[in-house]
Amino acid sequence: MKKILIPVDFSEYSYNACLFAIQIAKKYGSEIHLFHSYIDRIIYTESDFSTGLVSSTLINEQLLDIEKNAQNDLKKLYKTLNSQLIKENITNIKIKYSLNSGETDSTIINFCKEYTPDIIIMGSSGKSKKGLLMGSVSKKIMNNAKIPVLAIPEIYFPTDISNILYMTDFEETDELIISKIFSLFKKLNIEIYCVHFNIFESKILKNEEQMEKLKSIISKKHKTENIKFKLIDSFNINQDIETFIKTNNINLIAFHSHKRNYFKELFTKKLTKKHLFHTNVPLLSLNV
Repeated sequence: MKKILIPVDFSEYSYNACLFAIQIAKKYGSEIHLFHSYIDRIIYTESDFSTGLVSSTLINEQLLDIEKNAQNDLKKLYKTLNSQLIKENITNIKIKYSLNSGETDSTIINFCKEYTPDIIIMGSSGKSKKGLLMGSVSKKIMNNAKIPVLAIPEIYFPTDISNILYMTDFEETDELIISKIFSLFKKLNIEIYCVHFNIFESKILKNEEQMEKLKSIISKKHKTENIKFKLIDSFNINQDIETFIKTNNINLIAFHSHKRNYFKELFTKKLTKKHLFHTNVPLLSLNV
């Protein structure tokens, strides 16, 4: 994990993501790049302008102020994080930052092509607290980014990643996803819980066969003592996931961000996005 990209909006969410990234980066000697995108368009109505006022001049001044404020905020965050490195006596992390204008999702995706980070770490919500993960911005990033996207909740204290919940629907990509997780956190002592929640009683027997098949496939490439395979009959998916997280001390939830995956099926039936994204557990989105 050589390079970590952190999109920031100067909220508590993104600051917490930065602190989390530092805890990971120090294990790998990673470079952290802070990235902020500001809106480069201002919409005015005709009544906003007094007689004789040149609208283009006013708009240019407003845009310059927005850019200047964003630049100042970015520098302030950069200095704060560097002070944190000094405080913790961390010497193997380098922090960079850059600023761009435009639509947040597209600028982040485009910058990824240029910067080629190994992972994106971001807050699960922004200043508005509407929840980036539940909005169009994060959906586009997760669906279009070719690299892992790790979302950090606001109420979360940085800790070592050790127990990871991976929710499977027995896709062909499961082995690749699990391989990616091990590769991404290869310097950490992790254990993966590969879990399927049975929400349809008619599929229980089939799911048992599928789980055994998946276990056989994965055991050929990985040490299965670091992976636990579980089928859980679920009658209240929200409660059952929360119980599993607490019982097994889960500190990261990983999922395949494909459009037609297990998560989509759960979301359209019994699982509430809002509930899952408010579990105060970081979420890792992976594409293959």
